[in-house]
Amino acid sequence: MQASYSIARIAGPVMAVLGIGALINGAAYNEISRQLLGNSAMVALSGILGLATGLAILNAHPRWTADWRSLITALGWLLTVMGVFRIFAPDLVRFIGATSNPRVVTVLAIIFLVVGGILTFKAYVAEQPQSQRRELKS
Repeated sequence: MQASYSIARIAGPVMAVLGIGALINGAAYNEISRQLLGNSAMVALSGILGLATGLAILNAHPRWTADWRSLITALGWLLTVMGVFRIFAPDLVRFIGATSNPRVVTVLAIIFLVVGGILTFKAYVAEQPQSQRRELKS
């Protein structure tokens, strides 16, 4: 359970801040996406980073549970699959990105904000088991 809280304490705020940033500065994030997806090297590099991050999450947190912690496992799998896809098919990723609607950034921002908010809340605010509180203080 320690891994769940550790990953959520990092991934939650990062996702929430990215979501807020994209909602506040939608035009800037659309341009960032356009530039990222316009460069095959950046697509491949983001794939390598996504694959490495996803595998790190899955190695630390490989379990599916019937609570919020499954969001962490799902995030690990999503990053892993997206990383592999970007490495194997950077030109296809560029094509998909070039044909996508600018509203996609807004939808993704809302998803990032919601998932990041849940993870942040669970990691920092929600009541943690007694054994977990002792482990965090050590």
